[in-house]
Amino acid sequence: MILTIRTTPWIVGGRTSSNALCRLFCLPHSGSGAFQFASWKNSLPLALDICPIQLPGRENRLREPPFTRIQTIVENLASELSGYLDRPYILYGYSFGALIAFELARELRRRKIPPPLSLYVLARRAPHLPQRDAPMHHLRDDLFLAEVARRYGELPAIIWQDVELMKLVVPILRADMTALETYVYEEQDPLDCPICAFGGKFDSTAEERDLEAWRLQTTRAFELKIVDGDHFFIRNNQRSVFSSILAKLSRVPQLALVGR
Repeated sequence: MILTIRTTPWIVGGRTSSNALCRLFCLPHSGSGAFQFASWKNSLPLALDICPIQLPGRENRLREPPFTRIQTIVENLASELSGYLDRPYILYGYSFGALIAFELARELRRRKIPPPLSLYVLARRAPHLPQRDAPMHHLRDDLFLAEVARRYGELPAIIWQDVELMKLVVPILRADMTALETYVYEEQDPLDCPICAFGGKFDSTAEERDLEAWRLQTTRAFELKIVDGDHFFIRNNQRSVFSSILAKLSRVPQLALVGR
């Protein structure tokens, strides 16, 4: 029998049960929400819980003001996840989400919680590297969106063409960019967990040398995978990420069933 654990607005659209052998916490890229991970439960085994993280201000949490500081997000998230950390877990973050996942791992360490089995950081340069681009979160809407498009690629046409949708998207994007651009890296001991970094061959925001620098953030194994694609390479490389996660789980004796 599968027993459902308590619910939280911070985890939406995944699959959680008290019978899981391991939990995968998924943090989205800037301007987006948990919905992008909704289909993952159809591709990954039942023994692995899929826990998409829903930050305030998006999708079903649209009425809540979005946070504009990484540390505020991390402290609130760490408290919300306290009831979900009773078994092995993996942290996965994409771009903006990668930085949150990293700081979440450090916050959980401060709270004396065992480290994740692995930290997945995708499309994000190492946190200790200085920012290359000038801040843009303060720009007026048209200039702000033009800069977002220049760095990360055009927003989908459906968003550009819908005035009401733009009114919803811009504040979330601006809040996330504010959080990124006001982030101050604090020197601490490296994490005691493996780190796996993924990057797109044509992503100018996180080049291979930027991803390689994540190696300094762990005392354990480090793995770097460069795949075809731009900043949103995950669209065509999801299977590679799934294979990597399952391969790592298969190396842990008590979790070998997860990959079957």
